[in-house]
Amino acid sequence: MGHAGDIDVLEYVELRLPQIAELDRDKTVFLISVSPIEVHGPHLPVGTDVFIAEELLSRYVLKLRENHPELAFVKFPPLYAGSDALPVPGSLSVPAPHLEGILTAYGQGLAKQGFRYLLVADNHGGPRHQMAIEASARRLWRNHNFYLIDPFGLDFRYMVQHDPDFMQRTGLQPGECGDDPDSHAGTNETSLMLACCPDKVAEDFRKVESSRPPMLHGGSAFVAGLGRFISFLGGRKLGQDLEHLANTLAWVSDPNMKPYMGNPGKAKQESGEAMLAARVDIAVELFEKALASGGKEPVHIEPMLWGVRFLRKLPE
Repeated sequence: MGHAGDIDVLEYVELRLPQIAELDRDKTVFLISVSPIEVHGPHLPVGTDVFIAEELLSRYVLKLRENHPELAFVKFPPLYAGSDALPVPGSLSVPAPHLEGILTAYGQGLAKQGFRYLLVADNHGGPRHQMAIEASARRLWRNHNFYLIDPFGLDFRYMVQHDPDFMQRTGLQPGECGDDPDSHAGTNETSLMLACCPDKVAEDFRKVESSRPPMLHGGSAFVAGLGRFISFLGGRKLGQDLEHLANTLAWVSDPNMKPYMGNPGKAKQESGEAMLAARVDIAVELFEKALASGGKEPVHIEPMLWGVRFLRKLPE
């Protein structure tokens, strides 16, 4: 048995066939955390994204059980796989088509047994990673009317683009909410780790100097200009997404790149708790839509750069 707070959660790998057969197909929710093994500066472990995702899963269950005591929850082992991990020694990245294939296969396996829901917890903003998960979700809906829901595809857009409602929910300011200047192992992720598992944060994290975004140059400047041009033509969403991509490319192509972006020294446990609470609320809202639909309507998310999702098929 696993636990989410004081709520029992079944571990799929521990179930025997008769126990699986007894599960109510319409009232069983499967859970999985999905993120890469990835360097997170000198102060956070390479499993940071999964550690945060595992905490989110526990909180999803607690919140959903309040509203739906009839639901049963079954958890898969964490899937340490993700695309577009930070390209430095220590990170282990998986090509997006592989990740998409794994999740699609998991969903198909559940759908063939008559199950309907797989709720994903994720904490990785790699663009092809998020494209792959949503592509899998849409294929599973199209072929099986099966719900695979990864709320982080929506959360991340809100973080990067400073969605007013999301910013109000968290009470956080730009530069500390996981946006481009705070995109990796900075204030936001360090705060999340202080809330989730403070024992895994280096004791001297406040001494880690701030890392600031580099100037756009070369290819990143071209992508930013393309984004502005597309916005001018009326494609504001894709234009903004491309400007985000430009900032990411400028960082990862900088020869002086630090393996983090933001200011870890400003991290606070309270900020992490606020971010977790907002993200749990969004996850529950999305899942409630699936429950209310009864399998008649999809719950699609449009992650960052979905407009150029063909990029997920390019080699890393």
